Amino acid sequence: MHLKVITFLALLLTHVYAFNSVPVLVASHKLVAGLRSEIKSDNISPHNTTSVTNLIKKLISKCSSDEYIIVNQPGLTLEDLTVKHADNWGFLRKYLTLASTVIGLPFVEEPLDLPFLEKYVIRNCQAEVISVDDDREEEVTPYYDTRTRVIRINLSPLPSPEEGRYEVIREHDELIRKILRKLPSPHYTIILTGDTPSFTEPVPNFVIEENPNNFEIFNDIVNDPARAAEVERNDQFHKVEPHWIDYRHTNERYLRNKQRDEIHLFNNELWVKYEKLVTTITVMVLSLFMMKIISFFNAIKARVAEKRSKKGLIGVTKKED
Repeated sequence: MHLKVITFLALLLTHVYAFNSVPVLVASHKLVAGLRSEIKSDNISPHNTTSVTNLIKKLISKCSSDEYIIVNQPGLTLEDLTVKHADNWGFLRKYLTLASTVIGLPFVEEPLDLPFLEKYVIRNCQAEVISVDDDREEEVTPYYDTRTRVIRINLSPLPSPEEGRYEVIREHDELIRKILRKLPSPHYTIILTGDTPSFTEPVPNFVIEENPNNFEIFNDIVNDPARAAEVERNDQFHKVEPHWIDYRHTNERYLRNKQRDEIHLFNNELWVKYEKLVTTITVMVLSLFMMKIISFFNAIKARVAEKRSKKGLIGVTKKED
């Protein structure tokens, strides 16, 4: 009986302190270590927009992704992203499972400044922008260059459950999948939120702790105990063991490399290695030298002949006189 009274009073007090909020889901294919430390409060309390923006700025500053997908879903609520409605986000949840960093913030006090985040990616990662409006996935055409992209997806507003809300969510989930499949790189960052805050009544802490699936964003993925340790889940290549240098001292290494790069004319190995090149150059030099000698002698002969012809002409002239 006392527990029921306490629960009733707690719910009554929380109604007085009701607030507006939007959910924010952030996922990175590559690991971004220390991201959670940017959040000053736990998920039970509302998150300050400034701290959430700083978290995303830290994520972007790493420039570890080739694509930054910023999804604005007007009308999105926390309930839409709970385990209860997991079936509506089948494709998105697969991408979240593959991601190395996933953070879900159920209560953010104000909508994020998405144009600012877009410009932040452009400025820090020299990115190009692709805008997707009116649920048109064909606006993202296949490309194969390595330049970073910001893909702004502005989805149509969600209707009420009676008007087919969950059918629209599944269509939007499919749209995100189609866009991600067009990208040449698997290194993506997804930021999913909404620009229309919804009315939220604070829930007592013990209620959230006892029912995290109802008050956390995809609690089974985001708060999976296996994610307690920050691990790169997508390192598919074994790291090559470093080639250790015998002489660590910089001067010794410099002198050794300098001696190796020097050319010694009396080095037998050098002559053997470049035998054909040396032979070719020698033949060319001798050929040019012989051509010069022949040309020189021809010039001398021509001058001698010229002088003789001049003397002959002078002798003939004298006889005629």
